[in-house]
Amino acid sequence: MKFWPFDSKINIERPDSEPSTLERLTEQECTKDIFFLLYVKLLQENMPDSTIEFSGESVIRIVNSVGKESFSYLDNLWLKYSDGGEDRAELIKKHVRMVQNIGKSDPPIEKQNIVAMIKDSEYAKKIPGNGNTMAEHLCGDLWIVYAVDEPETIKTLSLESITAVGLEEDELRNLAVENLSRILPAAECHGGGPWYLLTAGADYVASLLLFNNIWEQVADMVSGNIVATVPTRDVLMFTGSESEEGLSGMRAKSQELCRTEPYSISESLIVRNAGKWVMFNLT
Repeated sequence: MKFWPFDSKINIERPDSEPSTLERLTEQECTKDIFFLLYVKLLQENMPDSTIEFSGESVIRIVNSVGKESFSYLDNLWLKYSDGGEDRAELIKKHVRMVQNIGKSDPPIEKQNIVAMIKDSEYAKKIPGNGNTMAEHLCGDLWIVYAVDEPETIKTLSLESITAVGLEEDELRNLAVENLSRILPAAECHGGGPWYLLTAGADYVASLLLFNNIWEQVADMVSGNIVATVPTRDVLMFTGSESEEGLSGMRAKSQELCRTEPYSISESLIVRNAGKWVMFNLT
């Protein structure tokens, strides 16, 4: 018996599959809110045994399978994503790997990996358990936060962790600066005055504030005492306290970068006085 009464047939194609969450993040333009929602969805897909939820407008709370709590802050990721300067897929996958590693058992700390980061007061407040985080006040709203430099992330140090490796608190700054001297490329000074830009890689440029030898070398380039600002972690500018043009130009640029660039620190101006940094009041 012939059940098929037609001589030919038409193949019906399946509809295109739905794009993955990563594809939606990388192949379409997202608003900030949509980006955050999709990114959290991506984390949930990659970390099914963890609870992931918003703890603020741009802060996510992660509780892993053994109940360990941690936090991740998304503002810098959004700024880098929206800037378009990096491959978006690689940027997002790198951040996912970093979040997956948060809360895992840390490898033993190696002294040669301890570094110093320059951060502002708001950053210090956000660090979970910040009362136990190794930090030192520099001046004004600027702090030195001590951490371990790892391939995928930078982890802040606790008092227990430095005790475990036999370090005293008063040894940290010298050790961290010595390590940064080895890790960073040679510092370079750019500009024709009256204000200048210092560069040395990307992640720790602001930490050049702690390199006394650099400030001794550039002291004769400016009029008066050295005034500096670190609007982001990869930008350090300086001028002289007696240069109105340098001060106004540098301050305007610092304010702009602090508002618009990722990894912002502070628009504060600080002045070097007798080998130490103190707040500078621009009148």
